[in-house]
Amino acid sequence: MNVLRHSSARPIVTAFTIWFLHFMVLWAAGEIWPHQWTANVLAWGVTAVALLAVGLHYGRLRAQYADGGLSGWSYRFARGACAIATVAIVFSAVPSVVFLP
Repeated sequence: MNVLRHSSARPIVTAFTIWFLHFMVLWAAGEIWPHQWTANVLAWGVTAVALLAVGLHYGRLRAQYADGGLSGWSYRFARGACAIATVAIVFSAVPSVVFLP
């Protein structure tokens, strides 16, 4: 019996939304507190929260796929979006580690 699984762009957009929010908070902190420890500490905290959010999102994707609620191509694209978002989050936090005040 073939089961019609739901295909949606939401899992893909969710991963990129997490990265976008992370980027905007880091950018705002850098503008408000340029070259200060406050911006760096905020960047480290927000990075940890964003990586946790992407990890939780990935776990939810796996569970949804295992339950048959997500099509194969949508799951593969969502996994790729999670990977890209993870790399982007880490990459955007690197300046807070490299350029310490």
